[in-house]
Amino acid sequence: MAKDVKSKDPKKELEAEAIDRLRDARRWKELWVIDFRECYFFSAPHRQRQVSSQTKPPVQRLLDAPELQTSCGYEWTGDFVTEVVNTYMPEAQNWCERGPGMFISPDMFKQVQDQVRKQDKQIFEAMKASNLYPEIAKAFNPDLAIGTVGLWIDMRRPHLPIEVMACPLRELEVNIGPGGLIDDRFVIRYTKYRYLKSLLPKDVSLPKKIEDQIRDVPNNSTDIKWGFWRLWEEDEETWQHTIQVEDDLVHDARMVGEGSCPLIVGRWNATSDWPWGYGPLIQTLPDLRQIDELEGRKIDVIDRNLDPPLGYPDDSFTHVEQGVENGMAYPIRVGSQDAIKPLYSQVNVESAMLEHQEMEHRGKRLFYIDYPEQRGDTPPTLGQWLDELARAQRRIGTPGLPFWREVPAQIFLRFKYLLERMGTIQPIVVDGRAISLRPYNPAQRAAEQQEIATATQFAQIMAQMFPEEWKAVVDGRETMTAFMEKMRVTGLIKLRDPQAVNNFVQQIAPLVVGRERPGAPTLAGGGAVPQGGAGAAGVPPR
Repeated sequence: MAKDVKSKDPKKELEAEAIDRLRDARRWKELWVIDFRECYFFSAPHRQRQVSSQTKPPVQRLLDAPELQTSCGYEWTGDFVTEVVNTYMPEAQNWCERGPGMFISPDMFKQVQDQVRKQDKQIFEAMKASNLYPEIAKAFNPDLAIGTVGLWIDMRRPHLPIEVMACPLRELEVNIGPGGLIDDRFVIRYTKYRYLKSLLPKDVSLPKKIEDQIRDVPNNSTDIKWGFWRLWEEDEETWQHTIQVEDDLVHDARMVGEGSCPLIVGRWNATSDWPWGYGPLIQTLPDLRQIDELEGRKIDVIDRNLDPPLGYPDDSFTHVEQGVENGMAYPIRVGSQDAIKPLYSQVNVESAMLEHQEMEHRGKRLFYIDYPEQRGDTPPTLGQWLDELARAQRRIGTPGLPFWREVPAQIFLRFKYLLERMGTIQPIVVDGRAISLRPYNPAQRAAEQQEIATATQFAQIMAQMFPEEWKAVVDGRETMTAFMEKMRVTGLIKLRDPQAVNNFVQQIAPLVVGRERPGAPTLAGGGAVPQGGAGAAGVPPR
């Protein structure tokens, strides 16, 4: 006799899947907890160091902060965050742009280029109107130096600017996906029952047991888990979204489109083995341990050098085990005065200071803040200074490539998505194909600057060797336009209309040709008198 097969509950399956994915993410994090806590100790000792999301962070003062004996972690982390923000996301510049992707030809892109540039400007105006840059400073220090940062970008109210919220490491749980990028991502937050509904969508229906807790024990705490993971079987970018309260699934949705996921997670110096970045703060932990220990020993040595211990005979001198006081007189038996002497020979701390400087220099290199320095009495030449600065910029460009792809580019896409959803900007389509993102980063900009320098050098050489042929072959207007686009100054330099340029050239050509003729009469203002013949047509004499 056949048995009835009960249909599975899709909601229960989704709830179980979310729990499994979160459990896997927490396993990854447990392997890094010790390093995360030590990084916080050296760079932000007063920050909450309960970085596991499985328990509510305790409300207590951390008592080990006074044990820290160096401020290098503070300084290096702050400078690193400033360097990264100014390099990849400077507030005063439009640090990202859209361009033709692999399926769109340059001719097709030119049809909508002006519209794209206008929308890009609107996107950056929306960023400046939001709290993006203050939250970036909060999220990056020190989490970006540790290696992984989280940002939540969403619009809670249609009439207010887009809101950005930093997600600290203690609330973040991530898994690595099939393409090597961050896939599963969760934010776990502990809150009181009285605030629970304000953190959830308005259409969420809570279970009766949670409604009872809100009514009976509003001051008790509970946890909310927001989860997102990519649905790779879909052709268009699609994210599965879940919200759980105490493991009960209370909301789920699918988010479709580039930039639809509000939770942005990125890594500095990403690896293919871990979902967590391997940032400079983790890399400098050995040096920070030695610097901290060395600073403590230096203080001990200086203290002993300034106030060394004494030895004295116990039958001739007052018992002064606690030391002697300045300006006081003490009785000494005659013949025993020479027995009172220091028990400690002063130690030179120069070797410790040199070792400290070497470790500090090495740490600054790992944090990419080893700016060009003058070594010795002779200052470096301009060429040497620029070479060192260019080398430092190239070093920060390599580990920053994954970071650019996972954070700044995704921030741009997220703001674009929200503005399109509000109707502020419209999706741009060329022959049924959407314009793709072409990210700009320092490595690309440095390569473009080198290309500009090479082209300029080539133009100077050719113009000197073949002046007539160069003028005849090269299209000046198109060359100037190409340089302007490459140097991104198209919005600053305005070109005349081609017809106006032709009229202007026709007017001055006879004057220029006449001036080049030997013995040609000139006008009062210095211009040549127009002449007839071949020169009047603008053809220079050979």
